[in-house]
Amino acid sequence: MRRGVNRTEKLAAAQARRRNVRFRHAFIWLLIGAVIYAVALAIAILLHPDPKAVLAPVIGPSLYLTPLFGMPYLFASVRQRGWVRRTFYFGAVLPFAHVVANYLAWRHASISFALEPDPRAYVEDLGTGAVGGFAGGTLAFALLVALRLAPLNPGSRAVILLGIAALTALGALGMAQGLLLTGAHGYQLKSAGFVFWLECVHLPWQVCLAFFLAWLMRLGRRLAG
Repeated sequence: MRRGVNRTEKLAAAQARRRNVRFRHAFIWLLIGAVIYAVALAIAILLHPDPKAVLAPVIGPSLYLTPLFGMPYLFASVRQRGWVRRTFYFGAVLPFAHVVANYLAWRHASISFALEPDPRAYVEDLGTGAVGGFAGGTLAFALLVALRLAPLNPGSRAVILLGIAALTALGALGMAQGLLLTGAHGYQLKSAGFVFWLECVHLPWQVCLAFFLAWLMRLGRRLAG
């Protein structure tokens, strides 16, 4: 009886080690993807003749560069089970979630936009970022589960709710602080200012997303990587 218990404990420990490796593997490569995306976005903005064009609600470098976020992880996990579904997720699903989140944030900003300096602008900016962060996080996690890249159980539900809350807060703070630090409401923002602002919006958000995606994928039995 004791021998059977020891064997069960060893199997559980081995499974836990595999999941920890899987988490580290995914998180590290997704972090690399977030940095690559940030660098590519900065270059795209600096080379663009009209930096304000990057604010387009549906198209623009911040959107069509989104697949770069998952590319390093996809290359690193090419031999692991579920690669086709992961490719579809990072290549098509996340860009779709980004488009929707960007559009909803842009729509919120256009409705609440003040034609004159407004002391409430910071609060409005927090709302704009929160709308985008919430929409992007909700879609990213819901579609991850829909593609069976993560399970749906009490544990994963708790992680998803925590992730959405964190991404909503980061979206709000990234948008508001980025606008505040660059003085974007002065309407004379140059390319370098656009780079700093959009990096404030995207980089912390993607780092947080990388953490929760790696955590959720770690929970799935059929996932590798």
